[in-house]
Amino acid sequence: MTTQTDLDPEGRNLDLEPQGTTTNLEPEATSDPQADSTFAGDLRLVLASSSPRRKQILENLEIEFELMPPAPEAELPMPRHLPQGRLHEQLIGVAESKTLDVARRCPPGCLVVGADTVVYAQGQVLLKPIGRADARAHLRKLSGRSHRVLTAVCVARSGGHGHHSLVEVTEVRFRPLSEGEIEGYVATGEPLDKAGSYGIQGWGGLLVESIKGRFDNVVGFPMVTLNEALDHFGASLMQFRRC
Repeated sequence: MTTQTDLDPEGRNLDLEPQGTTTNLEPEATSDPQADSTFAGDLRLVLASSSPRRKQILENLEIEFELMPPAPEAELPMPRHLPQGRLHEQLIGVAESKTLDVARRCPPGCLVVGADTVVYAQGQVLLKPIGRADARAHLRKLSGRSHRVLTAVCVARSGGHGHHSLVEVTEVRFRPLSEGEIEGYVATGEPLDKAGSYGIQGWGGLLVESIKGRFDNVVGFPMVTLNEALDHFGASLMQFRRC
């Protein structure tokens, strides 16, 4: 579901209803002025990401894509304290910065995909923790409460032919956690490289009481949302499936 929604002060949703082939991409010079007027079937899919999870998701679907991480300066910081009204706009800006950076460096005929995921709870953006103490603090904040996971997905056509962005929202509720459970989960090391300090696809799934929305959005790469963004350019994920 790609939608704009509202939060109450507790982070509850007020209107949310109940390996392919990867290669490193190098820009190719072309002197053909028609080289970018390709049909959708001739396009190349490029993942503008350094995330191993997003790469693995596409590989598991046997999607053929090329990998080109964004430049470090394209990785815009996300404020930790952000009013709900600015959250979507800020998140889209972060995803678009990474995607457009890679699109500018790609040869003609590419669809470049970028994404960014955050956890939003009680008016605060929970990014990747800076250490174990930060991870514990995140988990205490999420314990026994609902929060939101938001992913902005951006698709850009190389050659300056436009871009399209969508935001996917999933509501997640944690069961009440004891200090022992929090400490045990942090000890696994799993929270330390994940927004919000948990991974629902791993041991973090044991902390979750319920979700409303797409599971793969909580993982960080909602495929239906990506397919909708690709459709803006007349393309779909199925056409990039390895034969």
